[in-house]
Amino acid sequence: MYKLSDIGKTVTFELNLKNFAVSNADPDNIESITVTASFTLWRKNPDFEMKLSPEGIWILTKPYEEVSAPGNIGFPEFNFLIYYKNGNCDYVTADTPLSERASKNAFFHAPEKFGSNFVILLDKSFIPEIKENEKYLENIEELCNIDLKKPEERARISNVRKVPGTTKLWRGYHPYKKSRASFSTENIRIKLVNKALSKNKIRSVITLCGDENLNKELGERFFHSMKKIRKAGNQLIIDTSYETVYFEPQSEEYGQTVQKIARFIINHPAPFYIHCRLGSDRTGTMSSILAALCGASWQEITQDYFKTSLAGFGEFRSPRLLEYSYKKLLGKSPAEIPNLQQALSDYFINAGILSQEDITDLRKKLTS
Repeated sequence: MYKLSDIGKTVTFELNLKNFAVSNADPDNIESITVTASFTLWRKNPDFEMKLSPEGIWILTKPYEEVSAPGNIGFPEFNFLIYYKNGNCDYVTADTPLSERASKNAFFHAPEKFGSNFVILLDKSFIPEIKENEKYLENIEELCNIDLKKPEERARISNVRKVPGTTKLWRGYHPYKKSRASFSTENIRIKLVNKALSKNKIRSVITLCGDENLNKELGERFFHSMKKIRKAGNQLIIDTSYETVYFEPQSEEYGQTVQKIARFIINHPAPFYIHCRLGSDRTGTMSSILAALCGASWQEITQDYFKTSLAGFGEFRSPRLLEYSYKKLLGKSPAEIPNLQQALSDYFINAGILSQEDITDLRKKLTS
């Protein structure tokens, strides 16, 4: 499926369709096959289109640097996307059944997987870690198995907690959109989020997933706390994306997002609540930025980031994914930066995103 060469500097993807139970796999029916992956932002990219070899194997070779952007497991993840001449398409994923030929072939070996995605590993010693973390994808908890009398369990499934380094900022799940509407935990999860808003006397809310209407068929509604916050004009609504916060942190959109959040906090009443849909990616990255600016250590930030994987709604995010975003932003791993607070402040000041006065006021608002 892939081969590493030149001491791991080059990756060659190989797809032999005879190894998979794929309909219409005759090459005469195929218009193109593309590697779609974390490093293509899961979009069709013509630069990742494969070529058919005389031996009937689809091949693409790339420098490792071009395919190093990680997926949720913290390592590059990929699948294959087949486009047929009749306009249909198929995915070849880690869940695609093997053909009888491949099943009987003792020498056929599909690469490591995480969920439905194949994974590129330069170091095979990480395989046990990947297999261990895959359990979080299957951890969709039923309401009947959760002890809601325990505060720590209520906080866990609602994904609500105070952001490290701060005293006036909480993060968590969406307070009115049901992202996992079919789960038995969803109604209580939303109720617990709103109870947390009330208990922590949240006065201002930062929403990172856009202005979405209520779905009345799902029973979505604004609870009292959110009604009061919205009526007072204390909700900031930003529509940013998973791709931007992880893979494009030096983009204008990312900088504007940080700037809008900071200035909203400076000009609105505390305490604050920041969220997206699940409270994982957009929330995880932006709350980590605020935590770092307020003096939280990288260890505290990654420990907080990892807790979303324990929330019981079948998601996993490796801290390596968050680390990748910081590397793109600051040029090196935050674990290697002696003073992350200063490094991040310097970056935003030098980029013209925030002033020193903005950062000072932001810290006061979130920590006093």
